[in-house]
Amino acid sequence: MKKVIVIVVVFLIMIGGMIGEITYVNKFYNGLQADLEAIAQSIDENEEHVQNPQTEQLCDAMLKKWEKGKRALLMLQNHNTVRNLDDKLVSLAAVVGSDNYNDAVIFVQSAINYIDDVLLDSVPFLSNIL
Repeated sequence: MKKVIVIVVVFLIMIGGMIGEITYVNKFYNGLQADLEAIAQSIDENEEHVQNPQTEQLCDAMLKKWEKGKRALLMLQNHNTVRNLDDKLVSLAAVVGSDNYNDAVIFVQSAINYIDDVLLDSVPFLSNIL
């Protein structure tokens, strides 16, 4: 009987850990996606001069948030997924710094779409399991 109780407790701890992981990952990516949408809006509003203080400040805040959470994501998710997003975000900040509107739009939309794909894969739907 004690073995069954231990097995059930370990199982519940594992389920709790999985739920915590899914919650953390979704919350982090949703926040990052909101930051990217604010950057996209700032880029669209300042089409003639993408490299403005407002957009650069938004990019710096987004990169600080990303660097802060990247280590945890590397432990929780596929390394290639995290590194690909890292490349997209760093490239976005560099393009904004170079005052290139067309590339900035492409990189910010690419990052937003990538996060959409990651969020769809991070939640265990029946179609993901089968």
